[in-house]
Amino acid sequence: MRSILIFLLVSLLETHAIISPPNALLEISAEIFNNWRDTRKKFMDSMKHPMGLPHFNCSRPILDSATSVHQLHPSQIDVIAALGDSVTVAQAAKSSSIFEILEQYPGISFVTGDDVTLNEQSTLINMFQKFSPRVKGGSSDRIRKFYDFNFAVPGSFSYELPDQAKKLVKTLKRRLGTDNSKKWKLVNIFIGHNDLCQFCNNETLHGPETFGNAIRSTLFIIQSDIPNVFVNIMPPINVQIHSQAHQVSPFCELSHKKTCPCIFELDKKDYKKIKEKFDEQLREITNEFNEKNNDSNDFAVVIAPAMDLKSIPLLDNKPNVGLLALDCFHLSPIAHDVAAKQIWKGLFEPIQSKTITNQTSVGFDRFVCPPTECSFLRTSKNSVDCEPPKNFRFLPILPESSTVGMNMPSFLVPAFFLMGSVLILLFVRASFRRPSSEFSDERQYLLLPMRRADLNDNIF
Repeated sequence: MRSILIFLLVSLLETHAIISPPNALLEISAEIFNNWRDTRKKFMDSMKHPMGLPHFNCSRPILDSATSVHQLHPSQIDVIAALGDSVTVAQAAKSSSIFEILEQYPGISFVTGDDVTLNEQSTLINMFQKFSPRVKGGSSDRIRKFYDFNFAVPGSFSYELPDQAKKLVKTLKRRLGTDNSKKWKLVNIFIGHNDLCQFCNNETLHGPETFGNAIRSTLFIIQSDIPNVFVNIMPPINVQIHSQAHQVSPFCELSHKKTCPCIFELDKKDYKKIKEKFDEQLREITNEFNEKNNDSNDFAVVIAPAMDLKSIPLLDNKPNVGLLALDCFHLSPIAHDVAAKQIWKGLFEPIQSKTITNQTSVGFDRFVCPPTECSFLRTSKNSVDCEPPKNFRFLPILPESSTVGMNMPSFLVPAFFLMGSVLILLFVRASFRRPSSEFSDERQYLLLPMRRADLNDNIF
């Protein structure tokens, strides 16, 4: 953080070409940042985007465990996991001051955010919970959960992705135990932003070939060591589009000079060509794995282009910076909500016709139920020939406000109250005991501190 502030001061010196007293510079820096914060707030207040999806009305089938990844219904997903960079752990998403923009907020991540309900904000995991209530993998801002399978690391380059996959493999085996071989997992991968931001500094280390090799190695690890898995890979966002925010606030330009310098070294056409090479690598490798595993029933990989934006959506004919976090680069909570909704919708679209987030995606408030003609997560195989589900039994749809009660005689109520009080007292007493040598792995894990962002210069 200190380095960013120093950089802002140096940039201002260069811009104004004068030698100013430190206090004057600090005032100028504070003014630029405060103006940006106020401008961004105005955009957020002007947006008519309904957060979350309060009107869930999809039927939930009663199914046994899936026998094929090509006939995998959302209700059969047991685990949600994530690999990637700081976008996936929601860096800066809820920050309200410059001192918080390196904080992580995984509890609202579009993939594993579990601090919010679907009524408050959409995340993939709280959508899957509507069909599979016991799905594991949720993240929290407050504590690292025992079943938190979000292994994205802020500042990661693509060549570091295989290490994340190895850690995921190890943790799934340890946490799930013998159930690991039975549970169905969805693994979301979203990486490449730091490579695109630093490509001009090292075209080999951060180039498309290195990106492709990392994706290939990661998929090989997942395919070899994680049974029953559906892999959802998102192409990296073309970071060059962030330069569109420069017309809204000078803070964005100053911030990007430090965090994503290649935006200023390469023009729009150059970035488009580089991004196309990254996307080509992704297509070739996913096709390679799907062809090699064409007869496999426990592994599939698809490309999810929902966030492959061509530009920042507009609001009043200006780039909608309300979709950006306070650092003017990461995603705001609204953008995480939009991302989750669009990715969820894309899970049920044939791979040849998946949609990309656009102007009309902001404001989307309808929950997309799994289509009756093909209610499975789409793969390369069932996108061509999807056999409709047979012999589905559905649970009745209950209104969101409905509660399920029990008819209980009134004279039993005090007895149940007394029994509950006794159990609470016993629990409190047990919690004060000195931990034994058999103190469970899960309870020890829950005492670990919450995650914090690495203090590095990589924006993602």
